[in-house]
Amino acid sequence: MLTQKLEITGILMVGGESRRMGKNKAFLEIDGRPLIERSLEVLSGACREVLISSREVNAYTGYGFKVVPDIIKGKGPLGGLYSVMQQASYDYLFLVACDMPLLNEKAINFFYRKVENNIAVVPDVLGKWHPLHAFYNKMLLSLIQDRIYEDKLSLIDLVKVCKARIVGLTEEAMSDRDRKIIEQSFWNANTPEEWEFIRKKVKPSTNSSLYFE
Repeated sequence: MLTQKLEITGILMVGGESRRMGKNKAFLEIDGRPLIERSLEVLSGACREVLISSREVNAYTGYGFKVVPDIIKGKGPLGGLYSVMQQASYDYLFLVACDMPLLNEKAINFFYRKVENNIAVVPDVLGKWHPLHAFYNKMLLSLIQDRIYEDKLSLIDLVKVCKARIVGLTEEAMSDRDRKIIEQSFWNANTPEEWEFIRKKVKPSTNSSLYFE
């Protein structure tokens, strides 16, 4: 059964420095597909609009989605969020990094249900906050601009200052299977060793999504 897309803008952040990985994580392949391709597929299945946030444009123009370059260079993910907020059609943005091979719609929908009137919703999963798998309202634009000009670039600090709602998985009853699927959406890899471990564990499922054994 087809699910209705959320009235939000999904933002895929790509083009980070990837120092520990040693290569662009967006083009790592899993189950025979570049990670960027799979992430965009998940986002387009869940969100009415999808944008790509990047320091530069040319490497990402062939995927069928608008690429938004950083307006102010060298400001990290906060600079990317500042830039895409000015291009997004919807009030809420779902911001996600490109290095999460098990990103899934179940996780996106679970945390979207907690948005309500909160200015931001940040998951608390697997023992940490995840500001790069989170929802932000465009009303934050002026605050983000001020923090960029003050060179206060930490997303975690932004989350604290704006009094984002922090949401854990205990807020709803769910099956163990659903909990596992949602938790897997937050898996990421920062080194070749971590990536190889995940790649070997991930198996294709019958509905073309992925799961972690």
